[in-house]
Amino acid sequence: MWILILLFGLSCLVIGWTCFGYYLFLRFTGLVGRREAEPLEIDRLPMVSVVVPCYNERGQIAEKYRDLREQDYPSDLMEIVFADGGSGDDTVERLEEACGEDSGVRIVRCPEKGKINQLNHALPELRGSIVVNTDVDGRMEPTVISSLVREFYRTNGVGVVGAFVYPPDALDVDRCYWAGQNRGRLLESDVCTSSIVIAVCYAFRRSLIEQFPPDVVADDIYVAFEANTRGLRTVYCRDAVVRELRGPGTLDDFFAHKFRKSNAYLREALRFLYRLPDMPPGWKLAYCTKVAQLLLLPLSGLSFVLLGASLLTLGRYDVVGLGVAFLFILLAATSAAFRCIPLPEGGGGTDFLTMLRCYIYSNLILMATGLSYPFFRQTSSYKRLESPSGEASSEDAGT
Repeated sequence: MWILILLFGLSCLVIGWTCFGYYLFLRFTGLVGRREAEPLEIDRLPMVSVVVPCYNERGQIAEKYRDLREQDYPSDLMEIVFADGGSGDDTVERLEEACGEDSGVRIVRCPEKGKINQLNHALPELRGSIVVNTDVDGRMEPTVISSLVREFYRTNGVGVVGAFVYPPDALDVDRCYWAGQNRGRLLESDVCTSSIVIAVCYAFRRSLIEQFPPDVVADDIYVAFEANTRGLRTVYCRDAVVRELRGPGTLDDFFAHKFRKSNAYLREALRFLYRLPDMPPGWKLAYCTKVAQLLLLPLSGLSFVLLGASLLTLGRYDVVGLGVAFLFILLAATSAAFRCIPLPEGGGGTDFLTMLRCYIYSNLILMATGLSYPFFRQTSSYKRLESPSGEASSEDAGT
């Protein structure tokens, strides 16, 4: 029986750390050890290159152009490049009409579709020392680009800056999912370095990446991991607020979309496994935790249920009760810690039942990701979600 108790205890510890303990550790570390860094002095604002990968975006492309031209960053220090992946509708024509004689905008016709292919085609010709990558469906507040750039000069060693992204019109469970994920990213960013930025809008130093590896599935995950592994910081910026217009419209879409994102995260994470010995200590802890969430958590969850049931049949209600109480206390503590992390207006706010559903769904997605990983593969192009207007869509330019 002691072997069953030991294995049950180990499963509790894995669940406890990957789901709760990691975030509680970050919260405690941030409270006792965080120091405000002195902003760096800069003589002149840097040149910024904004890249917009697009494919069959006739309904939103003109609005995206206007969105970028309303940014408060100096126009003479910002080049805008639309990288079209061979749209089959009149995306390019509508964009050309919207741009008119705007000399600060280039439309690049890429030979291959797929977000990574389009980015790699555009990158060599960019003039900026900072690259902002943004999707067509991301609506940016006027201060987004200036806020992203400012983060590179708040402290030394910043390699990637992500905008704070949220869906304004989403399912309750999806809004709750975003709120939880965003709080986790902000917590990581405040203490050490964020483990991810969001593909809808992020910026990176041009010197960080010459080209994305062609088999990258999720550029937002890859760029953060590359920076963190090199000892640079990834910052999740509260001041750069972007609304993502496309999102799951049904629960089935929610599960499918989050499963794809979770699978992409694991794929990109395992790409960096061989570089684990050279990772900085803080990022090494975060990296191992994130991989454990996707590989060990599914097995630990199944073990917790099966071993717990076995111990109950043997009359060890005390052991099972202790394990459940341990996880419940950690859940309550983590929820309280997350509620103390402020979000920009519109970025959160859900009731308890929705939070509970979201927590259950999130763990089901993590379990499905880990168990199905050997059998499921994807690329940087797949069927995108419908826009809020219900406009038909074909292939996505990225994950």
